[in-house]
Amino acid sequence: MKIALIADIHHGPHSHTKKEDWDALPELEAFIERIEEAKVDVLLDLGDRISDTTHEVDVRVAGEVYERLSRFSGPRYHVVGNHDVANLNFAENANIFRQSMDHQVVDLGEQRLILWQANTKIDFVGQPIGFPQIDADLAWLVEALEADDRPAIIASHVPLSGHSQIGNFYFENNYHVSTYPQHAAIRAAVEATGKAAMWLAGHVHWNTVTNVQNIQHITLQSFSERFTTYPEPATAYGILDIADGQFSLEVFGRDPFFARLPFRASGAQKWLKAMPMFTELAADQAKLQEDVNSRVAQSA
Repeated sequence: MKIALIADIHHGPHSHTKKEDWDALPELEAFIERIEEAKVDVLLDLGDRISDTTHEVDVRVAGEVYERLSRFSGPRYHVVGNHDVANLNFAENANIFRQSMDHQVVDLGEQRLILWQANTKIDFVGQPIGFPQIDADLAWLVEALEADDRPAIIASHVPLSGHSQIGNFYFENNYHVSTYPQHAAIRAAVEATGKAAMWLAGHVHWNTVTNVQNIQHITLQSFSERFTTYPEPATAYGILDIADGQFSLEVFGRDPFFARLPFRASGAQKWLKAMPMFTELAADQAKLQEDVNSRVAQSA
């Protein structure tokens, strides 16, 4: 199974680190040509297809991205990013991209792809600023994982590993909007099923692999980003190849990356529970020694 990955295209007006006058559309056309040549089975877009401005402009530029990505001859799936819903709602995204933006499970044969369309609307008014609580979305995800024993690939725009953002242009000083507020509880609920093998995301604009409880959390570099490739955009895309109990991920463009690791449901390999804090261990050891000393004194 070969899956082409693209994230954070941010087509539209200039924003943040994006190069002025850079046009994503011809680069997207080249991307489609390359993945067709590579004979990938599926195209997975991890969200933030546009740089939001106004409702009218967002509809137009999202339609331009759709027109390019729809040239791929195989199955194509999209998850919704925060910029995709700044001015457009989920239903409008679904209409533009001719695909439901509801949660979905895709049968990939020996594995399954779970498109987890959790709420990505960032609250810029409430305190603290950040993503909302997503309890109902989590309940759906756990139920979907429990429904099938095949290893699951979860795809969402926002990553859930909780990995460090030190050095990240956007999130080193804004960690609270790099993930969901209850990310630890979400991980724990998913890990308890033992069914997930991999979690794919975008949003943070860099390549990472973080193994947490035998789930390989992966983030993909942005297509338009250049804080790691200045002065040119990364034009990053990945090809994920799963076969014979392993996966390889190669990221192409100006920020290349490669990883090869086992592909298996997290419950297939035991992971030891984290030990207590050393201070707690020291206290337990002191109590044990006190008990031993007391028994020795009593027997004397």
